[in-house]
Amino acid sequence: MYDVAIIGGGPSGAVAASELAKAGISTVLIERSLDNVKPCGGAIPLGLIEEFKIPDVLVEKKLSKMSVRSPRGRMIFMEMPNGYVGMVRRERFDSYLRDQAEQQGADVVEALVKSIKPAGESYSIELSKDLPAIKASFIIGADGANSKTAEELGFPPNELQVIAMQQRFRYCETLKPYEDLVEIWFDGEVSPDFYGWIFPKTDHIAIGTGTEFRKHNLKQLQRRFVEKLDIRETPYLDEAAKIPMKPRKTFTQDKAILVGDAAGLVTPANGEGIFFAMRSGKMGAHAMIERIHDSKPLKSYENSFRKLYSPIFFGLQALQSVYYKSDRLRESFVAICQDRDVQQITFDSYLYKKMVPAPWSVQMKIFMKNIYHLVKGY
Repeated sequence: MYDVAIIGGGPSGAVAASELAKAGISTVLIERSLDNVKPCGGAIPLGLIEEFKIPDVLVEKKLSKMSVRSPRGRMIFMEMPNGYVGMVRRERFDSYLRDQAEQQGADVVEALVKSIKPAGESYSIELSKDLPAIKASFIIGADGANSKTAEELGFPPNELQVIAMQQRFRYCETLKPYEDLVEIWFDGEVSPDFYGWIFPKTDHIAIGTGTEFRKHNLKQLQRRFVEKLDIRETPYLDEAAKIPMKPRKTFTQDKAILVGDAAGLVTPANGEGIFFAMRSGKMGAHAMIERIHDSKPLKSYENSFRKLYSPIFFGLQALQSVYYKSDRLRESFVAICQDRDVQQITFDSYLYKKMVPAPWSVQMKIFMKNIYHLVKGY
């Protein structure tokens, strides 16, 4: 019998397990496959690296240069003056976080969860591989966009999802220019309602795109992206996954919570999930500790998360709803990215996930440029 069972061993679940075990809470972390490779660009901000003390050996690239490309081929090059984007490989990153949880005292079990049923004051978790059922007083669902935990426990659904595809290519002459450069494509032929990305790692380049689930032919979009890049080589790995684009209406119950993708905590517009997965795992675990020790409601976790990050989610949702609708609007968005103040505010906000206020004069200048480019179309 455990105090807490965490279902899903990605960043959100592993961080939650570490925090709980460190506090002396008996914890089990259940992951369906310890060799699972989550399809993910693997970009993490400096603030996360500092907060969770991510070792340099896991950060394959520290990139301060990026470019954005418009539908017409316009390129805007940018450089972060005060930080960098860290590039990690998810199979190594996730394994490291699970090892940290195990070192703190959490049990790690490799199995598929078949069902979660109330059993008096606790839950009974049926597992695959003929393993005995696990009993726990509390549940944390960290099992992704298609969370079985959420389904079994009756949480409201993830309403909006993007399906993303990524391919890994070994470095070749065509891809050499991207060894130290992140590039984002806002191009309707690559993604009609999201974006395409090029993320370099130590020995490969991750190239991918996304689109709203069941709306467009994702494989065709990815194939077109690769053709536009003039890549003749064959990818050595294809990956695909659903990404939630909106938090669930609620992700807490009396004795259960959802964290990370399972809670829908991925930002609109840029689809960033690792930072919010790890932050929600940490915040959710702390709320769980208070629930166990002091009978405080788990709702405090959701309230705190929304208070901290709702402005970011709202702002990015507004950006996506305005600029991602057509190539004409995407062209305008890329044109606005040329503004130095826009770049500075974007980078400052990204690195530590805080809405950075700008002087009134700068806000007015950016507002007028938005109007100008929206009217002009580029």
